[in-house]
Amino acid sequence: MNDATNTDFLTLGSIRHIQSEKEALQIAKDVAKKLNEIAQDPQYNRTIPYQQARLISEAGLTAISVPKQFGGLGASILTIVNVVKIISSADGGIGQLLQIHFTMLKGVLNGYEDEIRDQVITDVLAGKRLGNALAEIGGKDKFHHKTRVEKNQQGQWILNGSKFYSTGSLLAEWISLIAGSDEGPVSILVHRDTVGLELIDDWDAVGQNNSVSGTVNFNQIVLDERYIAKRNSGGLGTLLRTGLTWPQILHAAMDTGIAAGALQSGIEYLQHHARPWVESGVDSPTEESHIIKQIGEFAVLVRSAEALLDRSAEIFTQHLENLEDQDLQTELILSVAATRSQSDAASLKISSEIFGLLGASSTLSKWNLDRFWRNARTHTTHDPIRWRLYHVGNYYLNNIPPGEYNSVLLKKQAQNVTHVAQNKI
Repeated sequence: MNDATNTDFLTLGSIRHIQSEKEALQIAKDVAKKLNEIAQDPQYNRTIPYQQARLISEAGLTAISVPKQFGGLGASILTIVNVVKIISSADGGIGQLLQIHFTMLKGVLNGYEDEIRDQVITDVLAGKRLGNALAEIGGKDKFHHKTRVEKNQQGQWILNGSKFYSTGSLLAEWISLIAGSDEGPVSILVHRDTVGLELIDDWDAVGQNNSVSGTVNFNQIVLDERYIAKRNSGGLGTLLRTGLTWPQILHAAMDTGIAAGALQSGIEYLQHHARPWVESGVDSPTEESHIIKQIGEFAVLVRSAEALLDRSAEIFTQHLENLEDQDLQTELILSVAATRSQSDAASLKISSEIFGLLGASSTLSKWNLDRFWRNARTHTTHDPIRWRLYHVGNYYLNNIPPGEYNSVLLKKQAQNVTHVAQNKI
């Protein structure tokens, strides 16, 4: 039984302050080696990744996206996505801790008052992490929030509800969530020590175990209004069509990393543990022509996903320099969709089919090679790729500008709030 109340992991050692993007990438590779050593033990699958979370924090990786003007590295999009890719090649769950941390931090930087922003940045520079509590079980769709914040008779904001798929929250200092309200959806920051907050270690999926994406309960929490950002009145509420491209490109980085990790682990197994097939006439499986050809095909899949990831990062950088450029918005959405499709396919295909090259002994639990497939199979269900492909196809076939589902649904929600407000007049 894991102890979800353990907070010893919050005490960190010295935090490395990364000075360059080159250094960030090298540190990510060094940390990934340590994570891979841990991940090779099948027992790690059912434990809370306290050690792994501490590794990425103390290495300074969780702070690389803090802008330079606030004391951080201010890493480029290209560096951030590649750090997530590298970490995910060793452990997809830890890659997802970074993915959600970088996503939530971007929201804090853009959507809260300076005082709150600075408070969170100070914690992040000290190695603290952010988790999320966005999704819920049940409801009409993922934007239907039964978790709500309402004012009581004393004028206090009271938060009640429950969230699942709360990636990283069990290990985070700050939890970012969305709740419904009479004024539409609002984004809220809650510290893990807040009275009425309950963190539960109940994430029990096929894979991505180390993402600790379980339950967070909010029981009569009295909120400080400074930690509420209204989505429909500026800040986080002013979302472009590209509002989801940031988490989407990080998801693609994770799957690309999982694909690369599965390929590399398969290669190492072939080099050190596998035997050649009796009909091959060679002394090593690395000399079998069929295996050589298949490894080449897998490598092309990984390199293609990596190339698309880097290209999307470059387009993302251009987009940030001119947010209102509609053509750049369109190109970014299309590029990230293509990257997600390629990384999805690469991670699933390689992590599954690699076993056909390695032999029956590679399926033994002691090698824990199935973790790549379990992580890929679990993570690639996050958003349906069919809808990413739909937007691409609809653009090419019918010249319909692509959008992200959040922009469509948030627009509908804003219209509903306006309609309700008008009826009250």
